[in-house]
Amino acid sequence: MTENRNIVAMLENLYLLRKLFCRRVSERSPLHFAQISIMKTIEDNENCTQATIAEQLGVTPASVAVSTKRLQKAGLITKTVDKDDIRCKRLSLTDKGRAAIDYHISLYRDYDDMICNSFTEEEKDQFFGYLSRIVAKMRELEGVDGDYKDVVELSVALHRKVNDMEKDKNNKQEQI
Repeated sequence: MTENRNIVAMLENLYLLRKLFCRRVSERSPLHFAQISIMKTIEDNENCTQATIAEQLGVTPASVAVSTKRLQKAGLITKTVDKDDIRCKRLSLTDKGRAAIDYHISLYRDYDDMICNSFTEEEKDQFFGYLSRIVAKMRELEGVDGDYKDVVELSVALHRKVNDMEKDKNNKQEQI
């Protein structure tokens, strides 16, 4: 019989192996992972502001400002002054930026396909069901409430929660 700790260790292995893949991709890319996240947020929220990106990604506005300045200099995004508020800049992807996002997404999709292609559709559905039950129980234990339209939206919310916890921890340490 498989012990619970081995199941959890296997889940941790999946996480770490995925992280290794992400690092390998970022090493071969001129873009940093955070820049890709920013560009993807811009793609999903065309003409958004830096404040919107900071809020959605759970990072500081200052870090977004630095990254968007680099992305603009690289020709991947444009900043235009908001017609109603000249202090506000609206962000959008350039064609070069869209091509960079498409390339990175294709790397991840290809990798995901290589991982999952040995499973039948029925096995994938069954495995997804098992993982969903584990995630539901962990959400219950961690007090993560809310309705999410899909697993990606949940993932974004969990990243934000972890980032917020890190900020709170850092703030408490600075107060000591």
